[in-house]
Amino acid sequence: MKDSNAERMLRKYKGFANSVKQMLNQEYKFLGGDKIQDMFIKDLLEEFNRHLKDGWKLDAGQVVWWAAHKDEYPGRNKTIENTKMVPVILSIASQDDLLLRLDGYSAKEIRKSKVARILREAYEQDGVLNQADVSLLIGVSAGTVGKDIREFQLEQGVVLPYRGTIHDIGPTLTHKKIIIQQFVRNIPTPEIARRTSHSEEACDRYIKGFKKVLKLHGDGIPTENIASELEMSKSLVRQYVEIIEDLAETTKGEKR
Repeated sequence: MKDSNAERMLRKYKGFANSVKQMLNQEYKFLGGDKIQDMFIKDLLEEFNRHLKDGWKLDAGQVVWWAAHKDEYPGRNKTIENTKMVPVILSIASQDDLLLRLDGYSAKEIRKSKVARILREAYEQDGVLNQADVSLLIGVSAGTVGKDIREFQLEQGVVLPYRGTIHDIGPTLTHKKIIIQQFVRNIPTPEIARRTSHSEEACDRYIKGFKKVLKLHGDGIPTENIASELEMSKSLVRQYVEIIEDLAETTKGEKR
């Protein structure tokens, strides 16, 4: 028995392919040869389908947004045009927001929850957003988004997946601090990686750096000398020292 829907879809795709081929013959004659054209059209269709999102499948309050691929790390002189992007579906408004409001949560608390949700949704679809993306999506300043992220991470003891943490852009002290805090509490590396949306290798790298700086800092060696001896940047060493001092203060407070 023939599938009429499948046949219609096949005709539609052939119609699109024929239209592209006609355009190539008329406007891009230098791209010659049927075989080359057919290969190009096949690749074009695959790329188109990979990026296609069906608007009718969006729930109320959702939008489609372009995000950097989670494996697309920044590089020197690398522009957004040279960055692999993926389309992601994000819930700008959801029933969760309404439920929080009914439960008496403040507008700020609901916004922080929204920011966390958007970042996680993008990451689950292989994308990572930056603070400017979220700023445009929810209509607040990038500074407010950054503050919301930091507060949410510290309050919940988690690391949210965005470009600052996943791609290590900027100072992003918070995620290092949370990883080290969990290490100090003897939480296994695989669990730390799961909670913080990091690879085990990345967690181990932070932990090893922390232990090296901890030893030298404990020996009274100045930050500049630690940076030189460990071949780390001064800013990175200062981040570790800040974490060490914060942990020491926390330990003192717990003993009182």
